[in-house]
Amino acid sequence: MLAPQQIPLEEFDSNIKSNYVEVSSSALGGEVVACSDDFFASRHNLIKATPSVSMKGQFGPNGALYDGWESRRHNPAYDWIIIRLATPLTSLHYVDIDTSHFNGNEAPQSQVFALSLPSDGSTPMWTQGNPGWVEVLPVVDLGPNSRHIFEVGKAGKEGKWGAVMVNMMPDGGMARFRAYGLPQGPSLPKSLPANYQSLEPTNLLSPLIGGRIISCSDAQFSPPGNLLLPGRGIDMSDGWETRRSQENRGKYAPGGPLAGQERKEWAVAKLGVPGIVRWVEVDTAFHPGNYPKACAVEATLSSDENLSTASWTTIVRKTPCGAHRQHYLPLEPSVPPTQVFSHIRYSVFPDGGTKRVRIFGHPLDPSSPDAQGAVEKARLEPMIIPALPLTPEAFKPYGQVVQGFSLPTSAPKGIHVNIANQGTAFKFHRLAKPAESYAPGLLQKGGIHVGAVKASSKMDIKDGKRIKVELLERHKHTSQAFVPMGAEPGKEGKQGAFVVVAALNGPDDKPDLSTVRAFLATAAQGVNYDEGIWHHSLLTVGGDLNYAIVEAQMSVPNEIRDCEKVVPPSELHVEVPPYPSAQSSTASVSAAQVGHQTNSVLPSLTSLLPGKALKPVPITPENFAPFGHLITTTPSSSHTDTERAPDGLTVKHNRLAPVISTYPEETGAVTGIAVFRATKKVGLERGKVFDVRYMERHPYTSQTFVPMGKGEWPGHGETALSPGGEFLVIVAKNGPDDRPDPSTLQSFLLPAHQGLSYSPGTWHHPVLVLDSTLDLMCVETQIATGVHDSDGRDCELLSWEGEEVFGRVAVPE
Repeated sequence: MLAPQQIPLEEFDSNIKSNYVEVSSSALGGEVVACSDDFFASRHNLIKATPSVSMKGQFGPNGALYDGWESRRHNPAYDWIIIRLATPLTSLHYVDIDTSHFNGNEAPQSQVFALSLPSDGSTPMWTQGNPGWVEVLPVVDLGPNSRHIFEVGKAGKEGKWGAVMVNMMPDGGMARFRAYGLPQGPSLPKSLPANYQSLEPTNLLSPLIGGRIISCSDAQFSPPGNLLLPGRGIDMSDGWETRRSQENRGKYAPGGPLAGQERKEWAVAKLGVPGIVRWVEVDTAFHPGNYPKACAVEATLSSDENLSTASWTTIVRKTPCGAHRQHYLPLEPSVPPTQVFSHIRYSVFPDGGTKRVRIFGHPLDPSSPDAQGAVEKARLEPMIIPALPLTPEAFKPYGQVVQGFSLPTSAPKGIHVNIANQGTAFKFHRLAKPAESYAPGLLQKGGIHVGAVKASSKMDIKDGKRIKVELLERHKHTSQAFVPMGAEPGKEGKQGAFVVVAALNGPDDKPDLSTVRAFLATAAQGVNYDEGIWHHSLLTVGGDLNYAIVEAQMSVPNEIRDCEKVVPPSELHVEVPPYPSAQSSTASVSAAQVGHQTNSVLPSLTSLLPGKALKPVPITPENFAPFGHLITTTPSSSHTDTERAPDGLTVKHNRLAPVISTYPEETGAVTGIAVFRATKKVGLERGKVFDVRYMERHPYTSQTFVPMGKGEWPGHGETALSPGGEFLVIVAKNGPDDRPDPSTLQSFLLPAHQGLSYSPGTWHHPVLVLDSTLDLMCVETQIATGVHDSDGRDCELLSWEGEEVFGRVAVPE
């Protein structure tokens, strides 16, 4: 082997590094599998993605601490470490042997070998004695506290390796070892399978198949190479974050190179293999206050690494971003589905931080007939769009998403969040705003109201499904919200999902299919369609769901002002991905079971009760009538405003509860749909007595609470809340002193599959949940927005302290 060539650091970092993938990195899946000795500093430090840091002056039980790998002294031979590379098939071109912060105890010399892994996937012998080791870097000298870049020999470049062994001669310390190569990508097919849109796509930008960053406009706080890493990271440090690009400053200052241009930053990446694009994932995890306002993605096909003259195609239009969110962005309808690309340019507006970018599609030879005839193929074939995970930003052109969030900072931009109910809940204010624009006098049966829908699943989608869109509908004069309710007893963990298809109105007053999008919403998400938005009728899949619905309507049969239906102007299909019918093995535990398991060691209830503790009773439309209305799919026999779908799978109960507001117009009060993420109150325990120390009323508004469903699309958004949960309702009538009358105190148990609406002025305890955290949809009218102090006209709250209580409730076991 020829003497290895050492490369100057500046040349490597500026001109060479971006052309290769760091295949040894633990961030990509590289792993230390064997080591001769790491007495002083752990072997696992050696392949960390982050640079080594100084730990000078820090000591542990074995001696001085170092951010690297350090063996004990006086080794008569040499120490070694074996690293399984992140990909099983890669060439090797360069190594970076870093001795930063090791001075006087650095490894004097090193040597590198590579190993091909068994083709049958079996585990090789992770020992230095394995006869398969091939030398790719002969013995080289190392200095203290410095990086050493070496170009490996012909054997390394031409082989397909899955592991490396690094020798440290004779002993000492190394801060980092990085191996750079070109992973073997998937083969380039000459044609696409006929059912390719039903197949699981590949992340064409994955570094494990050769995807890599080529250039960027700015990397002030963290490098763009992080965009390609797997997973969602650990904190803000392992994404790509730019400096702030302020108006009329820096490169945008008058006379600067970008003066007068739209502020943005960008990163260019080469796909691992050329291919077609189905959709793009942009993840802003751990960037709650510095995520971009918007992003866009362009793509090009080029065999030249110099893209200065490349022609770029917009594959994702400029789209709003949210905090700590996985955004799923479909291919622009104007782009032929089989057009092939080799590079992408990801732009953020005006600046900010992004965690990951992934380009999902299928490898395809650019010379294939499918690619060459992409435009004609798109013209002749029906439009097929993917149903992607539902996010507030993607749905924004059509309405709003109603859901809770695990982090308050994840709420959509402009949504105010505050702590509510004496510290037991986060309230996400005005996620949606119900509205109607019917002409005066048309709503003879009342305005906006809350109803309930019982929907059986229309199809099993555990293997995915392609659905033809036969009709689209719109409600020209009302918004329409569908919010899944909690699971019925015995059906916990078996709730389905629903498919959302929406389009804007076109210049011909018909659906504009250039704006059509499809989403798959979980049981924990609701949608509120804006007035006049074209959408598919309610389409429940993968399991049954009950919904609360918020809308206005005339309820006159075949009245086009209530609902107008049309056939799409051209053939349209939705590709629904596989979705599990059960969320987890524990999701079938019922609320009653949770309570029993938690409190089985408590004394019996009767032994704890003082004389006059009130026992809650199951809620019904009749017993709750003095205080409000019940939102349920099993209303009282006197309720007759019910519609049944022709297929018998959907039953809709209208006007179960009116949305009432008597605020004077000058107050500026707004009707909205909020979500309370409500947790159990301290002191509220099954089998014990609960002291009622708070009662409140809302003089000018009804207030509806509906427990929402619990579901998730694993790996594609918010994690599902724990199963179970029940609502403890405590109410009282108003007394002659204009305060709640203790003699009228009543308590009810509201199960998760029902909701309620307090009439204006009804005294009630703030939200109380039993067993498990619940997301509660809340429909109310308020002056306060959640930004500043509350407005006294919204809520009158009374409290009792010390020995004085308003009442006592015996919480059932």
